Amino acid sequence: MKKLSLLLLFALSFNTYNAQVNPNLVDIPHEVFVNEGKTDFNKILSQDTSIMSKVRDLHRFNELSHDLTIQTNNFDEYWERYASQWYSFKFHKNQEAMLLFMGLKNDLDEREYVEIFDLEKGIEQKGVYGNVGRLLAYKFHPLTNELILYTHKYPCCAGASHNIYRIRKVNDKLKVEDRFFVGRDSGDMVGPFFPEKVNFSDKYHKLDKKTELRWSPAIVNENAFEDYTESNLIINYNKGATYKILHEKNDWQFVVFFNGIAEEQSMVLNYTNFKNKGVYGWIKVVNTTKNL
Repeated sequence: MKKLSLLLLFALSFNTYNAQVNPNLVDIPHEVFVNEGKTDFNKILSQDTSIMSKVRDLHRFNELSHDLTIQTNNFDEYWERYASQWYSFKFHKNQEAMLLFMGLKNDLDEREYVEIFDLEKGIEQKGVYGNVGRLLAYKFHPLTNELILYTHKYPCCAGASHNIYRIRKVNDKLKVEDRFFVGRDSGDMVGPFFPEKVNFSDKYHKLDKKTELRWSPAIVNENAFEDYTESNLIINYNKGATYKILHEKNDWQFVVFFNGIAEEQSMVLNYTNFKNKGVYGWIKVVNTTKNL
């Protein structure tokens, strides 16, 4: 089983890296993953006339990884293609603006990207964040009023891994945290992967016994993920694991775990990378949980 699991993970990564086609489950409801998140991005992003000269400098010093960005390419040609994908924004009102790139960046890659550039970095590399995905939502910190961005990294090819990234600027450096869930909308993986709406709560819970986390609210042991695994089991969580309940449906709860992952082989993830990372999924209600 261990060898099969590692081969599966390698195959998914290999196919994603080489093909980079057929993005999957791109559109997700931000309300499920971001408490009080907003999507009127025109209120935090601008496209002022100063952006062009700033991007020209990034192009000149090979800071970009888009098409038309090698030194032999003319910047005007690059700008004609990508001008609409560049924005200016601030994490803090009293700081210098940063640049944000959103959208497709290469002809052979059907995935979108979100990239952030800090022009105050001097001789350091100015690209401070870059990942596959879309801008999902934003909010302002209730105490500091700082801007917090949320992005959604989605899979392509035969992949099913998603990440919700939370991006802040703390002490002149970006602080990035992420949570994980699995799902596909191509019909080859049983769902639903998350509810249509959730109820955010301040309450934390702890498991009183080892519990299975599944990616859909049912026990599926056949054809859960076509050509990859029969079961919709993500992995087990140990007694004492901490989690929040976001939604309840019949005998199932949609939850996010924060710790307590079992050290066991999984067809979906490698537990060593998730010991302190949030993971979304469904657990069977057993009436043995307690509030912290």
